[in-house]
Amino acid sequence: MALLDISQVTQTFVSALQSRLPSFSDWPMATPLTVSPAAPDSVGANHAISFYLYHIKEAAHTKNQDWQASNTQVPQAFKSMGLTLYYIMTPRSNIVDLEDRAYADQLTMGLALKTLHETPIIDDTTTVNSTGGPVIVMPLAMRGRDNRLRITLRSTPANEASEYWQAGTLSARLSAYYEVEATLLEPEQLQSGGGRVFAVGIHTFIRNQPQIIGTKSSLTITIPGDPEPRSLEFSPAEVSLGNTLEIFGSDLKGDSATALLLAHRDFIDAVEVDAAWSLETNGSSVTVTVQAAAGAQAILPGVYGAIIRTTDRRRLPDGRYRDFDRLSNQVAFAITPSILNINLVATEFVIQVQGFEPHLLANDEILLFVGQHRLQRTNVNPPPQGEFVAPAAPPVDTDKVIFRLPAGIAPGSQMMVRLVVRGAESGPHWIEAP
Repeated sequence: MALLDISQVTQTFVSALQSRLPSFSDWPMATPLTVSPAAPDSVGANHAISFYLYHIKEAAHTKNQDWQASNTQVPQAFKSMGLTLYYIMTPRSNIVDLEDRAYADQLTMGLALKTLHETPIIDDTTTVNSTGGPVIVMPLAMRGRDNRLRITLRSTPANEASEYWQAGTLSARLSAYYEVEATLLEPEQLQSGGGRVFAVGIHTFIRNQPQIIGTKSSLTITIPGDPEPRSLEFSPAEVSLGNTLEIFGSDLKGDSATALLLAHRDFIDAVEVDAAWSLETNGSSVTVTVQAAAGAQAILPGVYGAIIRTTDRRRLPDGRYRDFDRLSNQVAFAITPSILNINLVATEFVIQVQGFEPHLLANDEILLFVGQHRLQRTNVNPPPQGEFVAPAAPPVDTDKVIFRLPAGIAPGSQMMVRLVVRGAESGPHWIEAP
């Protein structure tokens, strides 16, 4: 559990507030909301809220622990740094009428307090309700790395709150004060150990260490009622089986060989993709076609880390040749569940997937949303209304998910189906309620 970019923690809570508040029944209909990480006095709209990081301190319980090695001589760079982040949450309406402004601030504040009270602990699969249905609030780059955030409302006495507003120069603001724990700054990783030197040689390299800037992928969808297909681009990449993953950066080609390694929390070591992935590179980008396996390792949907390994060959002083491997940084991308089709059979809808068997997944590893409804998993086949089942038998059905719509849905309604497997969400598919 570690990260380098602490802004991802802020993005998590901004996303939760931005998605959840407009879905409350008390929220004024069709009223936009602005949620900003900027300082409170820099934010303003009819309904706006600032969630501002104003202080950081090192967590005492991790300060003296060696996370990566027991050797007390290991530099601090190779130890995780535990942090506690302090936020101030302030509503900032700029409505002209002063009374309406105060009421708007108090409404926004109350709903924001309830939202954070509902989600005291956030991990890869935490969702909040929104006007378009449940959404995952943690950024893609943080998922799949055991990040778990705990947010607590601080008990700040009323007479001390004014200190945050430079008492004597500014009027007090309606605010709440939070602290977020379980944030670890990622340490440097030990890549190698020293060995015995038998011969001395000088080896020059004209290229720098391979560096990945990001990943991207594209998806073409057709929205019901819109005859023109739409092409969407995702960065970080969200790519399904058989589609192209592009990794871009610099010095991504070795003079001897170039390889893509996949990292995942289920793997003991990073796994090298095989020839079936059809890797191609021009030095500034690497493209592969995602497959259901890399060698003997099955590749299930989920959030993965991509690492590029380049190999350069140099001649040693004794005339022999040696290969020098260099590893890039790691970036995150998602391999999404691949849905082949969705068919209506009697009163049940049948989703056929590709590359994995849904019945082998734990309950918390597979989620199914139809419209704004989250369906519950059951072992009953056929499932009751508003539930789904992943059949373990017969073998012909082990690549399927069967579900029934909840009660009360009007016939002919167009509804979007989303399958989330281990934190990765499928591309959108639409069904029509019978």
